[in-house]
Amino acid sequence: MDDDDKGEKTPKGKQRMLLIEEANVAHFNRIAQTGGYDDNPLTEQVSQQIVDTICEEYEDELDEDKTVMLDYACGTGQMSRKLAPYVNRIVGVDISQGMVDYYNQRVYNQGIPEEEMHAVWIPELKGDDSDLDGQKFDIIICAQAYHHFPDIQKMTKNLANLLKPGSGILFVADLMEHDPTIFKHRPPPHNSHSHPNDQSSTTSSITHNSDRYDPLHTEGSTHPHPHPHPPLLHHHHHHHHHHHHQDHHDGLSSGPTVAHRGGFTSDQIETCFVSAGLQDFRFIENAASAQMGNKHVELFVASGRRPGEGVVQEGGLDA
Repeated sequence: MDDDDKGEKTPKGKQRMLLIEEANVAHFNRIAQTGGYDDNPLTEQVSQQIVDTICEEYEDELDEDKTVMLDYACGTGQMSRKLAPYVNRIVGVDISQGMVDYYNQRVYNQGIPEEEMHAVWIPELKGDDSDLDGQKFDIIICAQAYHHFPDIQKMTKNLANLLKPGSGILFVADLMEHDPTIFKHRPPPHNSHSHPNDQSSTTSSITHNSDRYDPLHTEGSTHPHPHPHPPLLHHHHHHHHHHHHQDHHDGLSSGPTVAHRGGFTSDQIETCFVSAGLQDFRFIENAASAQMGNKHVELFVASGRRPGEGVVQEGGLDA
C-alpha cells in the first residue's frame, strides 16, 4: 500500500477522498468546456495503443453483434469510439456532467442512434443493482482513470458488480509503477470560469487553486483546437442533477486530482481484482507507452472475469 492509500477510513482520509473527487469533477468539467482533450496527441496515442492491445489479446471476447460494453470514466468517449466497431452497444458513465454532454453531443453529431451509444452522468456507484437500473455488461473498460480514484479496491468491486455473471470481463488500463514527479502542481488557467447553473460551479473553489497536473488528461494546449466544442443539446438526453451547498471556506478549497502519483504494480491491481471476486487475472505490461516531457512511462492492461452464479472467490463477490 502506498502513501496515497493510507488513512482513508479516518476523518482526515475521508476528507481527502472528498477533496479529490470534487477536484476531479471540477477539473473535467472545465476540460469539457474548452473542447475536451480529443486533440491532445498524447491521449489519442495512448488510447489507440490500449485498444490495439485489447483487440489483439482478447479478440474472442469482442462480438460486434452481441457484446454490450460499459465505458466507465468515459470522458469525451475516445475509448468508446475506438472500440465501437468491435461491439454491439456502448454505455458511457462519467462523474462529470460536462464530459457526458460532450460525449453525447459527438454521438448525436455523428448520427449514431442513442440506443447504440450514449453516456449517463452518475456521481457515484453504489455497488448494488440500483446502479444503471440493474444492467449487466459483457465487458467494462476503465482506461486512464484508476490513478484518479481514491479507493481503487472499492471501485473495482463496484465495477465487478456490473459484469454479467459467468462471462463479464473487466479491463483496467493505467500507468505502471513510475516516477511520481511526472505529476506536477500547476495553477489552472485564469479563464476557468463557470456558469452559475453549471455542475462545475459547485466545486469551482477547487479549480481556482493549484491542482495536480495530469498529463494524460489535459487540453491539447500546444496547438489550436481544430474542432471547437459544439453547442450542447439539452433536449436530447435527460440527466438528474444534484447541487452542493458547500461552504468554500471549510478547508476543501484546494487539492490534487491525482490520488495515486506513482502508478500501480501488478500485485496492487491483482489484490483489487481478487478482492472483487474476479477470476482469470491477467496483467499485460507495456500495453501502451508515452513520453511525458523527459520521462517515458508505460501503461498496463489488466483483466479479470466475473465467476458464475453462486461462485465465491476468496474475499470477494458472491455472484
